[in-house]
Amino acid sequence: MHLHWLALVPSLALALALPATQLRLSSSSNQLPRAHPRLRLPPAEATLHHAGFRPAPLENLQVHHPPLLPNPNRARRCTLLLLEHSFAFSYYEPAVVTFEPPLDCGPPGTWSSIVLNLTVTSNGTQFDRLASISLVWRTSTAEPTLDGIVWTYEKDVTRFSPLFAKTSQLMFQLDNVITDKYTGVFATKLSATFYEATPDSPPASTADLILPLTTRSNTSSQMLVYPGPASVETVLPINTAQAWLDVIATGAADEEFWYGNVLERWVDYFPEAGLIGRGPLREVQVRIDGQLVGFVYPFPVIYTGGANPLLWRPLASLRAFDIPSAFIDVSPALPWLSDGQPHVFSFSVLGQGDEGSINDNWFITGALHLVLDPSDPPIRTTGRLLSYDVSPAPLILSAGFPSSDGASLRTVVSAQRTLEIRAELLTGEGRKVVQVAHEVAFDNEQRFDDNGTYQSVSQSTSSLYTSTHDGHLLLRDVSSFPLCLTTNYTLLASSHHFSADVPAYGYDRALSVPPALGGVEGAAHVTKSAQRGEAEITGREGQRSTGWGTMEERYTFVGDRGETYEERVRAENSTIVERTRKGSLA
Repeated sequence: MHLHWLALVPSLALALALPATQLRLSSSSNQLPRAHPRLRLPPAEATLHHAGFRPAPLENLQVHHPPLLPNPNRARRCTLLLLEHSFAFSYYEPAVVTFEPPLDCGPPGTWSSIVLNLTVTSNGTQFDRLASISLVWRTSTAEPTLDGIVWTYEKDVTRFSPLFAKTSQLMFQLDNVITDKYTGVFATKLSATFYEATPDSPPASTADLILPLTTRSNTSSQMLVYPGPASVETVLPINTAQAWLDVIATGAADEEFWYGNVLERWVDYFPEAGLIGRGPLREVQVRIDGQLVGFVYPFPVIYTGGANPLLWRPLASLRAFDIPSAFIDVSPALPWLSDGQPHVFSFSVLGQGDEGSINDNWFITGALHLVLDPSDPPIRTTGRLLSYDVSPAPLILSAGFPSSDGASLRTVVSAQRTLEIRAELLTGEGRKVVQVAHEVAFDNEQRFDDNGTYQSVSQSTSSLYTSTHDGHLLLRDVSSFPLCLTTNYTLLASSHHFSADVPAYGYDRALSVPPALGGVEGAAHVTKSAQRGEAEITGREGQRSTGWGTMEERYTFVGDRGETYEERVRAENSTIVERTRKGSLA
């Protein structure tokens, strides 16, 4: 493989305590957020400079399929500019706007599709940053360069149509830090396009009501933070017949690259290596009134400044621009939830520290998509719990194996997790039995060599979630998330060397969701994406750092309405050298 060398400007300042992607701060704190000290480098500038020539901004991209849209010759569409805002020093200062639904593309809430378009530009030196757009979208930024970056991403948010059907507030949170060293400002432009329903593209199926499980703040962050009181009190309508929870959870600071955290027993084994403890297993738990009703094993996102920034220019890491949601059917809890009284939904994250503790911190939001029984007057949903087989924690096996000379360490973590809940619901439409089942297998193996400067992570997460209502399979989520990542950092008085290798990184998911979440009963959409690449940065004192990077991705998608999309991309040294697309959505 032949790789060209690039000049990195400026020379890397190799401090390990730097601003983090996202971190909860006290309002009285004068401290800047701190970066993950293992898998994050100072922002590297990978651009060629020639006398009298300034390169155009680097166009970043994340491979994904275009949304399925109505025939433009048969359906009107209305595009609204929701927000245009520059995020400079923006901690505790989200952009908040009032949204009015369009009236020229059919009655509000009857649209066939809603698509958000986010375009961001930035130049300067800066870290990648986490961002949240109310309930509907968790994203992160590409890492800026001095010559600038730009990217655009489209996200189908049709399942949130009930939120867009009325006047409401929209919050865009992007916590950025500006100093004399970190100068990158993120200029964002967010628009929404609403597509009129037609006979060929009827109104989208959605829930009747969506309730937020957030801080519900209108001025500051809406994301719940754990560790911390990540709980919300809410009241469900008495005639709720189905309840589907949409959860997004992301780690930050010392939890940003949680899958590379070492078992607590070995955190001080290499004193100079700066290892982070509490282990690599993370389970996001959901409780209602203290009762565990579901859990999520998150996808291991590598943010675009992670491991080695040259891996992700211009091809972003998997799901970095669109953090995936997880779905949990909480309908078995409706016999006690539909009493018209407040109930507490709480989130926590289980780790491998003392008593299952984790580091700081995780950001979580939830959205309850509710289907209401149509009886008039409303009939309260009742019923009973038939069976509940959920242990408070997974079965975890872990061990560490140091070498005889003390220079190497291998750790292994393996976990199995199951859940099964059955309930009988009595609604205005009659009796039905709801059954929810979830199985997870998790494995993580890490190896540390050269006194901890070399680290390899090999992780796999496999999950099967099903929900049936009177024998009808409404939700089926089958996922596999493989990750193999190797990093090697050498820092000497006169030189430095950072290399990263990603031999395997995948997001494989076959997801069938109920009509309340916009799905087609009995059909699934299947996504398979895989990346592999490598990158290296080297430098000597008083000289420019040099480096190279390469990444390739294969992506396939089959939708629940038969639509298809395939894409293959290869990037070398901040340039797309190969890109092919085909399928009905291409």
